[in-house]
Amino acid sequence: MGYIKGAERGQSILFPATLDEYLEEDNPVRAIAAFLARLDFAKLGFVRARAAETGRPGYDPRMLMGLFMWGHLNGVRASRKLEGECRRNVEVMWLSRNLRPDFKTIADFRKDNSGGIKGVLTEFRLWCRAEGLFGSELVAVDGSKFKAVNSRERNFTKAKLKQMIERERAKVNEYLEAVATADEADDEAAQISAAQLKEKIAGIEKYLAGHEKLAQELAASGESQVSLTDPEARLMKTSHGREVGYNVQTVVDSKHKLIVTYEVTNERNDLGQLARMAQQAKEALQVEELTVLADGGYCEGNALKECEEAGITTFVSVPESKEAERRGIFKADKFRYDQQRDLYVCPQGEELPHRYTTFDQKRNKELKVYMTKACGACPLRSQCTTSKHGRRLKRWLHQAVIDRLQQRNRGQPELLKQRKELAEHPFGTIKRSMNQGYFLLKGIQKVTTETGLTVLSYNLKRVMNIMGVAEMIRSLETANAWST
Repeated sequence: MGYIKGAERGQSILFPATLDEYLEEDNPVRAIAAFLARLDFAKLGFVRARAAETGRPGYDPRMLMGLFMWGHLNGVRASRKLEGECRRNVEVMWLSRNLRPDFKTIADFRKDNSGGIKGVLTEFRLWCRAEGLFGSELVAVDGSKFKAVNSRERNFTKAKLKQMIERERAKVNEYLEAVATADEADDEAAQISAAQLKEKIAGIEKYLAGHEKLAQELAASGESQVSLTDPEARLMKTSHGREVGYNVQTVVDSKHKLIVTYEVTNERNDLGQLARMAQQAKEALQVEELTVLADGGYCEGNALKECEEAGITTFVSVPESKEAERRGIFKADKFRYDQQRDLYVCPQGEELPHRYTTFDQKRNKELKVYMTKACGACPLRSQCTTSKHGRRLKRWLHQAVIDRLQQRNRGQPELLKQRKELAEHPFGTIKRSMNQGYFLLKGIQKVTTETGLTVLSYNLKRVMNIMGVAEMIRSLETANAWST
């Protein structure tokens, strides 16, 4: 029977009269255009938000912003690739009105409008809030590592530099000894070998001098590591080992798993991020009270106390210390705390009253120390302490904050399980489905802008799946002003 036959390549074809006829009514670019049409780009602070009366005309920032939104939505983030799409992709031709900006114009728009791009993301969140797409009651905080434009070979820690310098010095000494041995020989082959060795020594000494200089600069800076390609990126632990990257923090609303707010840091763990992210979410959602879920990596007393004082209820896994188990002694939870008398009662029934208060500089906490003189004659001493001074217990001055957290966790354990499906869903979509688990730009400010575009495209994709493109466009066209 043969195959379905296509048109001859040299045959003339009568194309549709307009680009609009190529796009279905529910094409996502129509939603992008409808959203951007409602924004005041001058108010958002975009460069050239209003056309100049004199000089060469520039590109409308609405068109360039739409180009980046389409690009991140479709996994095309590089400015050179976006330039190519303007010449061949019908969706982009429609969105750009068939304009073809070069890659430098596209890249410069992103570089010069970081504040405006963040403002667009805020406007989209405000519209979502006006449409009731945020529950604004329960959110989850989480962080994930995103790879930077910096290989591990271009990242140096103090320990790595020390090891490299020692190895290079040893190699130089080894070659010097070989040169001395070769110089003592009279045959021609040995002289050629000595010349080759000297050439190798010169090469190693060049690397050695560079590494020694880098070690000196690192010591003077007070930092623990340095990255040469992207100076602000840091070596971090990931599920795949160690990578040089950034730690991206997000807060996800429970209703539709939309990202409320985000932040990019080069902190290697999540400790200390909870209070800041929770308060940003509370402000973004414009609520008086908020419940926040987080994993054990965020459990830090001062942050929990700060959240409690700000009207934020936390549900955070409390990691168990393995120190007592490692030393083979009773865990602290074997000691009962008497709140009224402010003392601990040990498993043997002896009382450990409060003796003195100290300040832990490393943890930034004021600690109360409890101890007793009864440890000397205790039959359970070997199971309780290895110190000659007896067992000492330390209690944070605001330990009641942790106690209330643990009580909440026990009362609603299902929330800790819900945290995982809320917080990890966006990262899974961004990294796997959208293939945006790595950065193209360098420096915290630039990668924050890049993250903002990724978050905007993720939220846009979620809303289109929830509402549908046609309903989203209708809502945008009929909605009252949502900005505050």
